[in-house]
Amino acid sequence: MEKQCEQEVIGLHKFFEQWFKSEIENNDETYARFENVMSEEFTLIMPTGKVTTREDLLVQIRDGYGSRKDDAIPYRLWVKNIQCRLIEGNLCLVTYEEWGEVQGKTNARLSSALFRKKDGAVNSVEWVHVHEVFIA
Repeated sequence: MEKQCEQEVIGLHKFFEQWFKSEIENNDETYARFENVMSEEFTLIMPTGKVTTREDLLVQIRDGYGSRKDDAIPYRLWVKNIQCRLIEGNLCLVTYEEWGEVQGKTNARLSSALFRKKDGAVNSVEWVHVHEVFIA
């Protein structure tokens, strides 16, 4: 399960980068890659402390399509230092750093993510909870 979670973290962030730069198609089939790995009870705690529900996040990401397409300095998003912290039954807790370059400025977040096994999902896991803090 550790490998599947690592692949999911990398794969979803690659999806985000491509989505925001409109390098992939904006249609239901493409968007399903994201939608289908967010558990029904998914929550995201932003670095500001704001709690975002699955429903709100689905709308935010969908509406963000192409938002970085015309940036004068190319937008980049990548992850580093993915570490499995715990596997218990069908759950896996990982931490990772999310790095981004937006308009020439670099920012980073340290994230904890809880995954659950899910048959039929891209990497056989779904996101249950994410908590992010700023590190740069």
